[in-house]
Amino acid sequence: MNLTKYIIIQSILCLFCLTCKADKQDNVLDSLDSRLQKNYETGAKNSENLEILKKLYDLTKISDPYLALEYAGQALQLAVVDENNTLQAEWSEALADIYFEQKVYYLAMEHYFHAYSIYLSSADNVKSAYALLKYGDTYFIQNVEDVAMSNYEKADSIFQSYSCDDGHAAAMDRIGKVELNRYQYDKAMTFFNDALTISQNIKNQTLVAETYRYMASVYDQNEEDQCLNNAIIKYRLAGDRYEMAKTYYMLGEMHLKNENYNEAFMMFTRSGNIFQVFGTITYVAAVNNRLGRISFIQGDSEKAQRKAFEALSLADANQWLAEKADALLLLSDINNRRKRPDSAYYYLSRFTMVNDSLHEAKSAESFSELQVSITTKEKEKELAIYEQSLQKNKLITWIIIAVAAMIALFMVYVFFNSRKIKKVNSLLTNKNEEINLQKDEILRQKEIADKANEEILIRNNEIEEINRSITSSINYAARIQKASLPHTDFIKTHFTDGFVYFYPKEAVSGDFYWFSQVKIQRPPSLFRRKDLDEDESNKLIVAIIDCTGHGVPGAFMSMLGDAFLNQIVNLQKITEPDLILNELHKLVRTMLQQETTENNDGMDAAICVIDKAAKKLSYAGAKNPLILVQNGKAEKINGDIKSIGGIQKEEQRIFTRHEFDISTPTTFYIYSDGYQDQFGGKEGRKLMAKRFREILVEKCDEPFAKQEKYLRKTFVEWQGDRIQMDDTTIIGVKI
Repeated sequence: MNLTKYIIIQSILCLFCLTCKADKQDNVLDSLDSRLQKNYETGAKNSENLEILKKLYDLTKISDPYLALEYAGQALQLAVVDENNTLQAEWSEALADIYFEQKVYYLAMEHYFHAYSIYLSSADNVKSAYALLKYGDTYFIQNVEDVAMSNYEKADSIFQSYSCDDGHAAAMDRIGKVELNRYQYDKAMTFFNDALTISQNIKNQTLVAETYRYMASVYDQNEEDQCLNNAIIKYRLAGDRYEMAKTYYMLGEMHLKNENYNEAFMMFTRSGNIFQVFGTITYVAAVNNRLGRISFIQGDSEKAQRKAFEALSLADANQWLAEKADALLLLSDINNRRKRPDSAYYYLSRFTMVNDSLHEAKSAESFSELQVSITTKEKEKELAIYEQSLQKNKLITWIIIAVAAMIALFMVYVFFNSRKIKKVNSLLTNKNEEINLQKDEILRQKEIADKANEEILIRNNEIEEINRSITSSINYAARIQKASLPHTDFIKTHFTDGFVYFYPKEAVSGDFYWFSQVKIQRPPSLFRRKDLDEDESNKLIVAIIDCTGHGVPGAFMSMLGDAFLNQIVNLQKITEPDLILNELHKLVRTMLQQETTENNDGMDAAICVIDKAAKKLSYAGAKNPLILVQNGKAEKINGDIKSIGGIQKEEQRIFTRHEFDISTPTTFYIYSDGYQDQFGGKEGRKLMAKRFREILVEKCDEPFAKQEKYLRKTFVEWQGDRIQMDDTTIIGVKI
């Protein structure tokens, strides 16, 4: 029996058993949910409802996380009603776990912080340390490594002081993970080995497996394979099939990277069977993409296409951009192999659109990471203030308890010694003196607290001053950028009519527009008129450049782009749009050292060159298109699908030149993608490119001042209360 048949038979048997288990789980889920609803109707005790909600949460936290969120939210409300602080902390932590898995990190941070605060106030120090570990994870996943490390070390200190070996091992793993991310491999392995020793001594199979997975990322192929297989064995002993599936998936990725296709196919199949039962369809889609790619590499296009369509169906239904992009690229490759160029181009076009959306999503994540880094100090300050307040309250509480105890003892003493009035009076005087001393101590403590509050106020003022300085710097940069942009009178001077719609997302912009007039060195001719208009003896160049990102990072790129265009056109006298883009690509790669660094920044562009004497318009685009209107008909001309610079690594990039006769009245538009990608409307969706083109074509015969006013009005109404997604630039010109 060959390997493929063996894998298929094993997969069918495994899937059958797991499916039976899944059906049984669904029945249990329905039964528990019915019991819960009945309890709500009959007014059952909250403790009974909380027990049912715990079971429902455990059943759904992997297969249906959004439903698990609902159950956790209900449980948290019941815990608040019962004023049970421990349960409030535990359910806040459960909510945070789901948010973390769904990558909603800011909500995960809030709930972990809330759980930590409750544990701390309840003096449940070990649980507070575990919450602190997870709170640190939210910073680590968003690349705020210093804050993550601080929280891990603080949690580890608590674990060691309470001799909690499980927590100490978990903290060692996380500290090692930070060192690994900093490329400190020796330090990382030291922490991982310490964690492994502790976990093995206490026979915690789950922690041992987790450490093996971390260690796998340090080693080469053979040792990595051994570590991951060890992790699978330990997860099997711990009964954690879900983590087993994730480890099988990691093994599949490793074998696929090393071109061990049969082993990779086996590992992905095993992981997919388990994920299918748990209902984690995002992993199911990823597994189908990997199995399809392996089948394609091995020449089985039929199986590859089937797996790609299965992955695409799941990704489309759930808006998973990464898996959707992988499936579309695989379908394009399959159709290329089958010599179906139309189908291959169709899937490649869809892949390009999805990949652009994925790039925007990653840019948004980068912006989110920037926001996290900005707010980290505020959150840490909040934590410090809370802990200081807690210590202060504890001190006051102990003072009050001490005073109350002393008064109680005093009263008992008076009761049993009422016949000894003189002695009682003497004792009473002494006790009053002690109370006065306690009052003095309370006043002293209050003075200390007041000084601490003054220090906090000073720090707040310093932070506000820093924020004002940053805002002032950005505003100054915006004035510099605005001054560097060409005056829009260029259009009115050289063309019949036109407009520039420039609407940045923030104070500074990653979009910019660019004009130039370059004199043409034409050969002498007996037939050329000597009274040609000056414009007709020159080439007019109009361009829009959309740089990676927006705000301050985008503005830096835009200033580079402006300088490069001046060098290429005005100094080197390159006036063909495709050659301008070719040269711009070289300069971006050279300046950002993209050949040797991980920098992937780039630009999308649309460039038009107008030669009035030759009555010719030339256009070339890097993703950004051109809309041309002549004789009442509008035509969209797409640019090349590659950007300038960016993740593609080729040294030279050839762009396509399109030429058009403009002997008849001609209107054209070039633009960045900010307008069409804006979310808005009743359903909160993108405006989309098709609707945007319809707006332009619908208003193209009206005066350009009116067109610009209509575009602004439409954008504001569509956007509503939502944030602007990107910088927006549109140029319309009538020749």
